[in-house]
Amino acid sequence: MSRYWLDASSAIWCERDFFRLDKVPQYWDWLATKFEDGSVVTHKKIYAEIIKGAAGEKPSPVGVWIKNRKGVWCSYGCTDESKKLMGDISLYCINKYSYEIAREFLSGGDALLIARAAVDGGIVVTQESVHKHPKIPGICDKFGVKHMPMNKMNIALNMSL
Repeated sequence: MSRYWLDASSAIWCERDFFRLDKVPQYWDWLATKFEDGSVVTHKKIYAEIIKGAAGEKPSPVGVWIKNRKGVWCSYGCTDESKKLMGDISLYCINKYSYEIAREFLSGGDALLIARAAVDGGIVVTQESVHKHPKIPGICDKFGVKHMPMNKMNIALNMSL
């Protein structure tokens, strides 16, 4: 079974637009079981991006929720294989886009997530559009990494509330 590698946009989008924590807590209970069984994971840099929202005067509900569920599911870092692929992704972005655009994309966790999911044989879950560049779907397509939006992951994992 392939693991689903969650991008920050998916968790944020899901809570904001469809399954608000205060309205549909059953969804979040279900998602927590997927973290626990290892079918949904993320790169530790993505986890750090999400929990930034837990700080401040008006904390993000999903940031707080995810911060309170730190565990194995969000402790995946780079492997030697993913570091090599990260180099290939970096070179591709620098050659295809301006240096500034590539640098901005590469400074976040998205490329690390793609590289780690690729060597794991996983599926990247993102809400990003293919219309902006560079974005996760376009980089995934270039490097042969499967990707899908959150709602398709929910269906694939037989979500039930």
